[in-house]
Amino acid sequence: MDRISKNIKIKESIKSTRLKRRSQSCKTYRFKVDKSSLNRAQKESLKMFFVEAKRVYNYLLSEINSGKDLYSYDYKNLKDIKYLDKDKNEVDYHVNYIGSSVIANTIELMKDSIKGLSVLKKHGLKVGGLRFKSECNSINLRQYGITHKIKGSKFKIQGIKKPIRVCGLNQVPDNADLTTAKLLYDGNDYYISLTCFTGKTVPQRNDKTIGIDLGCSNTITTSDGEKLKVSIEESERLKGLQTKLSKQTKRSNNWYKTRSKIRKEYCRMNNKKDDIANKIVHKLTQNGTVVIQDDQISEWKENKTLSKTIQHSVIGRIKTKLKRKDNVVALDQWFPTSKQCSCGARVDLKLSDRTFKCPVCGAVEDRDVHAAKNMIVFYEKYKSAGSVDSMPRKTITYKKFLSVMSGQEARLALAAGQIRYSQNQNR
Repeated sequence: MDRISKNIKIKESIKSTRLKRRSQSCKTYRFKVDKSSLNRAQKESLKMFFVEAKRVYNYLLSEINSGKDLYSYDYKNLKDIKYLDKDKNEVDYHVNYIGSSVIANTIELMKDSIKGLSVLKKHGLKVGGLRFKSECNSINLRQYGITHKIKGSKFKIQGIKKPIRVCGLNQVPDNADLTTAKLLYDGNDYYISLTCFTGKTVPQRNDKTIGIDLGCSNTITTSDGEKLKVSIEESERLKGLQTKLSKQTKRSNNWYKTRSKIRKEYCRMNNKKDDIANKIVHKLTQNGTVVIQDDQISEWKENKTLSKTIQHSVIGRIKTKLKRKDNVVALDQWFPTSKQCSCGARVDLKLSDRTFKCPVCGAVEDRDVHAAKNMIVFYEKYKSAGSVDSMPRKTITYKKFLSVMSGQEARLALAAGQIRYSQNQNR
């Protein structure tokens, strides 16, 4: 009877939490661990967290490969494991640093991965299996108050005796509901990623609708004609370290030191890209509605002349961050934003053609600005044809766009798609 009443209380608690989350917004804060304030025991604990997490994962995977069932393991009793040293000798090891919750989470993640591979295999796709890890860079802390806790200006982690000092705790609002966290390691520094829920706030925005065209020659082109090119290339230090690494003996002490320095340089470069992307996205989302095109940027990298440009730019980061905003509407890649003229005609354009010229009405305009303006035109037509309130804030497909338009407008759009002009025909 007590067990039934306990289950009922748990269900009611979950239900009330879900209702509460509807009126809240989720946000993740990332804090950097202050390594200069760590004592010897704390440094050893943080290091061994990731070492033991890797060893537990590899041990479970070796057990699965030998024919044992993953579902038969009790995470509470999984403390004595085996691993292979650098000479591939089997070593008995007792888990001392990570808690049972981390082991339980490792088992759950492995189960989810196996289920995902099984689903893909049922759909006819060729799949492999789980692979052994050479390193672990992330540890989940699942329950606030037990696995982790904020204590004043410090952060307490289960398994470390004293709280550790982190930078940026003042970012967390006082009335926030704190939930799960992750302990991260990038090869040089430790970070804590904390998820929390706060009350929803309505940001102040203007009523303007703006179109954004993402490209290689210009990273950002707005419908107002504003252009912005951003490129963060590898530093000379990074190139020198990569050359040095290629000449060193693999897995030697100096090889590991050089690799650590390379990771640090990449971390600095990624931080610069994130900073620029955040500033651009913040500026763009001050408008009432932002319309972008959901281009497949990964396909652009197949072009050898563009791959380096895309690698050094922040196009992917900007697009990903924009799509997370509630006032951003994405048109799928099949919308003819670059080729269609306001008169209804379509013009065949090459990638090298940077100016749009219509042979029917004689319109001449910059190609990227023309595409950004067309995004607003398509969005406005879609909005006027359907309900504004019921319109989903997600990617709008071209097929859906034609289906919600009136019969006459749909026929005109389809007819315009069949009329194609080229520069040769224009002559």
